[in-house]
Amino acid sequence: ARHGRPLVSTPWPRTLGGLVDSALLAAYVNRSVTGRSKSMVDAGVFAPYQPEPSGRPVVAAPVPVREGVLADLPGCLELVEYVLKLDRERWERSLTASVTDPDRMLHVADDEGRIVGYSRTTYWTRPADAPPNAAPTGWYLVGLVVAPDYRRRGIGRALTRIRLEAIAERASEVWYFVNARNQSSMDLHARLGFVEVTCDFWFPELTFDGGEGVLARARFEH
Repeated sequence: ARHGRPLVSTPWPRTLGGLVDSALLAAYVNRSVTGRSKSMVDAGVFAPYQPEPSGRPVVAAPVPVREGVLADLPGCLELVEYVLKLDRERWERSLTASVTDPDRMLHVADDEGRIVGYSRTTYWTRPADAPPNAAPTGWYLVGLVVAPDYRRRGIGRALTRIRLEAIAERASEVWYFVNARNQSSMDLHARLGFVEVTCDFWFPELTFDGGEGVLARARFEH
């Protein structure tokens, strides 16, 4: 059975040094206000899966990462349009909220003024009338994009690390959902200590191209 299958057997350290590089493109949420799949990311945009070579040395990310600001939104929206093949106007409101809403976070990879990657985080509260299989209240990693010509350079690792360190200051655990077909993303998060919780879960307006999603959790050691 898939449900409850541990992705790794070790806990996630409080300090996140020594993370392994991986090219990834996270599965994205269908945010269409109609509930249809107009905003769905096609699985074809996922980075091709390449298992991490054994013994590969860990190197510092070559591109600086930092907390995002409103001035970064045009660069993020370029990635939405170019990499995810989505309508940038639909995503502008969501990305703006990732900067202005205290229950959300945006982090970016900035290569001398060019935004070459971004990652988002949100705190979600389970509604009182949610179905029994609703995902729990907590902090969620909800997306990461790296420009194709910047993959396999440690940017995905660095963007993941910076937001996890931010969450660790606020909570004892973090959640993550992904398309089961996105093996690159699952590979990276497994190395960070995520454990699969279920494939049967509800999250508002969430669907996956290809069918199945995976909900996983990691706990911080304080």
